[in-house]
Amino acid sequence: MTYTIYPLYNGAFTVRFGDQQIFSDIEKIPSFCFLLIGSDDKPILVDTGFDHNWIPGIRSSAERRPEYELETALARHGFSPDDIDLIIQTHLHWDHTGGMNLFSRARFVIQSRELLYLQQLPWAEECSFCPAHWLPFLNRFILVNGSAVIRPGLRVYLTGNHTGGHQVVEVTTSDGSYILGGDAPFNYDYMWKQIPQQYWEKYRQGPGQDKFWPAGVRSQLDAFLVNHTITGAHTQLYNVKQMPGRLILSHDYRLLNTPRIPAN
Repeated sequence: MTYTIYPLYNGAFTVRFGDQQIFSDIEKIPSFCFLLIGSDDKPILVDTGFDHNWIPGIRSSAERRPEYELETALARHGFSPDDIDLIIQTHLHWDHTGGMNLFSRARFVIQSRELLYLQQLPWAEECSFCPAHWLPFLNRFILVNGSAVIRPGLRVYLTGNHTGGHQVVEVTTSDGSYILGGDAPFNYDYMWKQIPQQYWEKYRQGPGQDKFWPAGVRSQLDAFLVNHTITGAHTQLYNVKQMPGRLILSHDYRLLNTPRIPAN
């Protein structure tokens, strides 16, 4: 099975950190989902973009024209959300899960270690994940452990690093393999360590109070994971970069000029 990859631009967002002096604002980050159409004409989606109404930070913002709404982008390729029955989530950060609720028939491929990571998440990092995006769909998760073939010509690899259960997707095309790398190269551990505890407390009590998890989220994760075995070896990012597939990242502005992969 071979696939054609269509990058779907979902708009851009700016995350602002307020008056702390450690980190500058992260401005106008382009965001992409990926529509995979197999040689059997069946569509698969990788990630679901961001919700422009849910961006952490202080006075953060988003830019998205109507044609970049995920439903509209799919329609340009002849599909509606109801046509998508399989979605691979590279991870569960807020900017990759914002459209999960659009897909009433889809099942979501997630690394089991991503949920274990969330189960053990320090409270200060909660604002990087929006439970309202993914928690209602636990019963539609397909949990995988490490490397796994999802469909012929489509394999995932557990990389971790960016989140505990981050995964990349190897896609076979008529032009060879491509690796949809999500946010694999980026590690935010330094940021969590550098921002003082008092900043997080101020943020949680003030402008970020709606970005932290409500009571019951962790108990729901506990109940869901109690019957799941979590195993699976990581594939180091170095090894991913050595794979023959070309690496494509989710926030690469160059994809704005890439309507399809391969080009022909």
